[in-house]
Amino acid sequence: MVEHFQLPADHPVFAGHFPGRPIVPGVMLLDWVLREASQTLGCTPAQIRVREAKFFTPLAPAQRAELKLELSGARGTFDIRCGDAAIARGVLEWNADA
Repeated sequence: MVEHFQLPADHPVFAGHFPGRPIVPGVMLLDWVLREASQTLGCTPAQIRVREAKFFTPLAPAQRAELKLELSGARGTFDIRCGDAAIARGVLEWNADA
């Protein structure tokens, strides 16, 4: 599954993260990952655990990011990119029996 994410340059989060060189906070990217995964899995975001997350390149205001999710069994991976640049990658886990 592939989804897209973009925060407008005038979003209030950029006022404090970071003045002079704003970037999308990593927590917002992880929230996006959890929301998309939970919709696909039919559960709540709280039922999914981020097992591992690595951030490589900041995402700037108004840049469009692409999320690729691969979910299977009780484990999955996510990959966030902006064009050819790797933004973040990680592993998710959940209870497949719940």
